[in-house]
Amino acid sequence: MAETQKHLSDEGHVTEVELYTSRMAAQMRPHITEFTALVYDYLAARITELSKETALLELLRASIESNVETIFDALEQRLSPDHLRPPQAAFDYAKTLAQRGISVNALVRAYRLGQQRLLQRVYEVVIADDELPPQLVTAVFQFQVDEVSDYIDWISQKVADHYEVERESWLANRATARETQVRRIIDGDDVDPSSAERILGYGLSARHIGVIAWTPPGTDLTSDQLGRFTAAIRALGQALGTKRPVLIIGRDQNTAWGWISVPDDWSFNSALLAGFADSAATGISGSLAARHGSVQLAIGSAHPLTAGFRLSHQEAVRVQQVSIAGSCDAPLVSHDQWGMSVVSLLAGDLEATRTWARSVLGPIAEDTEANARHRRTLREFLRHDLSYTATAAAMLMHKNSIRYRIEMAEAELGTTVTADRLAIETALCAHHHLIPTEH
Repeated sequence: MAETQKHLSDEGHVTEVELYTSRMAAQMRPHITEFTALVYDYLAARITELSKETALLELLRASIESNVETIFDALEQRLSPDHLRPPQAAFDYAKTLAQRGISVNALVRAYRLGQQRLLQRVYEVVIADDELPPQLVTAVFQFQVDEVSDYIDWISQKVADHYEVERESWLANRATARETQVRRIIDGDDVDPSSAERILGYGLSARHIGVIAWTPPGTDLTSDQLGRFTAAIRALGQALGTKRPVLIIGRDQNTAWGWISVPDDWSFNSALLAGFADSAATGISGSLAARHGSVQLAIGSAHPLTAGFRLSHQEAVRVQQVSIAGSCDAPLVSHDQWGMSVVSLLAGDLEATRTWARSVLGPIAEDTEANARHRRTLREFLRHDLSYTATAAAMLMHKNSIRYRIEMAEAELGTTVTADRLAIETALCAHHHLIPTEH
């Protein structure tokens, strides 16, 4: 305490400074509404995070009023923070901010700024008090500063602790509620879209692309896997041109589910796959084969409404199964890429599909460099509707070279690609996606 206060007091007795402070606090008590308004206006103008909604503003006002009243009580009755109970309104406000995801830093900063504005007004009261001896003005105000500062330190810690507890509880409960709601939609339960949207924080009326994010077995896991999944899915959302929030649900340390709303005019372009492979947002650098700790994404096709939310997720799950079965190291695979929709259904019986594909392709199913070249040439030829010109352009080769390659491949195949085009094309897709090769 100030030296002035010390020489005025006998040990164990109430000092003059304390008596004057107690009297002044009692005189200020009827003006709590005025003090509250001063602090409220000051905070509302300076901390925009705390003043976004009318409901939040009302809670802010109630919190300020309860704290000002408690401060006046403590000053009047000469009570230390150890003998006080935190105002319930202050806890209620901290709880609401925690549930809204507003930073605890904004909450603590409000107490510091509120202290500043309150003491400015208290100082005006002190210097205007005609009954206060001039030689005690500094000591009385310093005493009040010390007492209010002690209270703000104490209440700030209390509400910050309460905030953290409520935030963890809210996130756990919200995550559980969101996961439960997602599971109900995926399982085909009858859900109310409006209620589901409130729980999920995600609109169900648009077109959805389901996403599965995962890290392959054997990769190093970080302490924030969900954060890495979230970053990759959000990067994909930007690449898809979405303007809306994405929905992300953590499934386990290796997997997360996501949904991205895409514009009505969005359509798949294979350039997306190549572009995303180069994106730093995936955390991949260097060779894709060296995907140490990398994130991979599988996506479904775009479908509308709640049914589309479920369907695109189911497609993404199957695409992930194809990617894993084929040991694919691409950071992004899509249900819309050539042949994937059919192959993802065939992957339900993986061994039977592999056996069938090998039987259809015969010699060119074997894992050699020449056969890999035959399969790729045939795939591109069929993909470009048997056009030598279009295939040559896609493979950056001369049309006559493509013609020669097709003849060589058909000779190995033992038939023309048009003899049973559907079976050969499907088998080529299945082999490409489901049978790991070295070449």
